[in-house]
Order: sequence, then structure tokens, then C-alpha cells
Amino acid sequence: MDHDLFQYQIEYFAQKHKVIVWDVPGHGLSRPYKGFSLQRAAGELIEILNSENVEKAHLVGQSMGGYIIQYIARGHPERVMSLTAVGSSPLQPSYYSALDTWLLSIAPHLLRLFPYSSLIKMIAKQVAIKDTARAYALETLKKHSKKEIAEIMGAVYGGVKEYKYEGVLPVDLLIIIGDAERTGKVKSYSRRWAESEKRPLKIIANAAHNTNMDNPEEFNEILGEFLKKAEL
Repeated sequence: MDHDLFQYQIEYFAQKHKVIVWDVPGHGLSRPYKGFSLQRAAGELIEILNSENVEKAHLVGQSMGGYIIQYIARGHPERVMSLTAVGSSPLQPSYYSALDTWLLSIAPHLLRLFPYSSLIKMIAKQVAIKDTARAYALETLKKHSKKEIAEIMGAVYGGVKEYKYEGVLPVDLLIIIGDAERTGKVKSYSRRWAESEKRPLKIIANAAHNTNMDNPEEFNEILGEFLKKAEL
């Protein structure tokens, strides 16, 4: 996806916050970009915060973005006011079985077996349930070749594999999933994450993986309440 994934959050949160949306390296207008990794993306985001004179921020990451902000919270906790992981999962290795790790490793290779048109239609249908959200996902996916999609997924696997830290992140964390989440094992990971670390878990009605786009009204209200508490 690209920064337009958060198009229904910008105006709502700009009333009280400085809102920054970005195209993750290798996505949207941040292309071409060679050598993408979760670690490098985290460093790029820190540079954006520096250039915008933001000392501490509420970081909201959806799916892969949830991994990137965990890397930031691990390496730069002093820059984080709170984390919100949307349709994402924890990075600590202890959450993943050997089978889970193997499945993550072969996923990029399996994608290459699908016809391109079928692949992007399948992904768009999986990540959203609202027609407009699916249409956005499909049009955004069309900007990437099958090779690029597979390379991005491979880099995500590499970033998960490289993360060795087992401790609980020293920041406030909100975990959000949609009630119709069906991407991989995100739903079960999120539940375990919340239960193991005693973190708040919010389940958004009528929403799939791109929760904030499927049901922005409920998402914005829940996130807004969390940010208020995190600032107390």
C-alpha cells in the first residue's frame, strides 16, 4: 500500500495532532528504492522525524508498518510516545514456531507461482471487505510488479528473522485487528501478543486487514481515545 491507506485518518487527527503520512521505501512515490529492509525503513522514518523536528511521536503502523515501528521502539524508544499496531503481529522470535518461520520463508516463492492478475486480485480481496477499500488496494498493487511484491515480502521475512530481541517493548502499545481479519495468522498472533504482554486489543467490526479503511469511523474513535490516555 502507500500513504493513501490512511486517507480517512488525516483530517480527523490533524485537528489535534501534527499528522505525517509516508510512502514506505519501495512503495508509492518512494520508488525506485534498492535494498529495502525493515531495519532501513525504520532508519528512514527516524530521518523524517528529524527533518520535521519531531522529538517524540505516536507511531501507527499497519501490517508491515507494525514491524517497522517495533524496530523503532526497540532501537529508539526515546522517540516514541506510543505504538499502534494494526493488522500486524509481534516480532519476538518466541512467538513463532519452526513451522511458522518456514511458512514465512517460502511465502515469497509461492507468490511467484500465481498469475499476476490473479495474485493482485486475490490480495485486494483478502485485505479489505468494503468495495472502495478493495478498489484502492487493487489500484495500489498494480503499481508493483509480481517480482517487486515478492521481493518486499522476502524483505519482511528477513526483518522478522533478524529481530532477536525478546523483551517487552518499553512503550504504550495498542493492538488493533478487524473482526474479518484473515491474513495469515495475524488474528491469532495479535490475541497471543495482547494476552502475553497484557496489552489492549481492540477488534473493529466490519473490517478486514486494512481495518482503518474498512471502518474508519470506529477505528478513528478507538485510536483517538488511546492517544489521549497515552499522553496523560
